[in-house]
Amino acid sequence: MSAYEDLVHELTRLDADTTASTAQATRQLERRREALRTAQSDLEDQTMALAELCARLRHSTPDLAPEEVEGDDADAVLARANTALRESEAARTATVRAAQRPTLMPKAHHVLRELLIYGACMIASLAGQLIYLAATGGGGESAISVTVLPPVLATLVGYVLVGAANRPRLPLLDRSGKPIKAVVPHNPRLGVTLAVCTMALVIYFAFFA
Repeated sequence: MSAYEDLVHELTRLDADTTASTAQATRQLERRREALRTAQSDLEDQTMALAELCARLRHSTPDLAPEEVEGDDADAVLARANTALRESEAARTATVRAAQRPTLMPKAHHVLRELLIYGACMIASLAGQLIYLAATGGGGESAISVTVLPPVLATLVGYVLVGAANRPRLPLLDRSGKPIKAVVPHNPRLGVTLAVCTMALVIYFAFFA
């Protein structure tokens, strides 16, 4: 009789252990399913956000189809997927912030960009003027127009280029997500100042050098 009771007790214990193991496995499976649903939802949101960003940047959309991942440990695979999603989100945020900066030399002060662009335009203008003066011998009725018009045109070209260089590719957003109108500096005074200096150099080379 004692042996029978021991057997019944052992069977009861085994049944309780089996029930507890089944309940634990069921809870673990449910947690994995929930984690998988969350990862799939995050992946869809990230894919839509990347496609929208590519459209706003006028860039071709890369292949965003997920690749098959091999592995027997579901928890490890989900952990790698979540890590990849976080890295993707960080990279997308960094790309947006970079696109919200000026196109040319984004980390430089806007005056440096303007000086570089206006200066390049004036150098091109001065080179053309000096070549013309050397070819015609300088002086003459066209000397005044050659002295004035190219720097003025160079200032206008520089004004347009400065606006393009200082304008960000993506606008900043306010707290409600609406775009903020960008204030694009042009600094025309710098262009006029460089134009006057260019005219002075041309007058010196044309009439005094």
